[in-house]
Formats: sequence, structure tokens, C-alpha cells
Amino acid sequence: MFPCCQSNCPKIPCLCCEVICCPGLAASANRIFIMQKLHIQPDPCDEYIICCSNIMQILACFARCFCDDGIADCFTYAADILFCLTLACMNTQVNYEIENNLQTQGEWPQLGKRLGGDNKVEMA
Repeated sequence: MFPCCQSNCPKIPCLCCEVICCPGLAASANRIFIMQKLHIQPDPCDEYIICCSNIMQILACFARCFCDDGIADCFTYAADILFCLTLACMNTQVNYEIENNLQTQGEWPQLGKRLGGDNKVEMA
């Protein structure tokens, strides 16, 4: 088991490292956790946006290897802007579901606790 998941490891430093070192993975993990807890079906449009962001990051890497610095910088900036927009959308969706979903009643779902209701809804 990963050390941050063990009970004797302080949670705050691990969470800070997670958010600083890999914010995309942290936001994706939170989004998936909320979707699973609330039985929310993923929206295909969301998946396309995330895929597009990933492809832009790959294109930026290729541009850095095979193009001059000016073009590579343009690809990198575009990829970073798309990543930030995608990250903001994921965090907004999670926040909306926590605050407005009847099952959560404004509280973050806890691991191991079941939420009321078994309705499957699409993420807004």
C-alpha cells in the first residue's frame, strides 16, 4: 500500500505533495471518486475534452523535440491553457455535485460510508 494511504502517515503533507506535484491526477482522482460514490455516468463530451487536453500535451512534447523554439513554445502555451481549463472544469463539476447533490447534502463523501439513494444520474 502507498505510504500516504497508511493510517500512521500524516495526511496534510501527502495531500500537499499530491496537489503540487500532480494536480491533473489529483483532480481526476477526485472527479472519479465523486462519480463512483454518487453513481454518476461520465459524459462523453467530458471524456473528449480530457482526451483533447492529453493529445495537446503530447503534441507539445513532439513540438519541443522536432520544431524550433518559437513553435514549440506556442504548442506548450496552448497545451497548458487547455490543461488549466480542463482542470477548472473538473474541479467545478466536483464542487457542484458536492454542494447540490441530494445524496451528499453539501458534505464530502467519506470512504467506507454509503450514501443514501441508488440513483444513476449524469454529471452536470
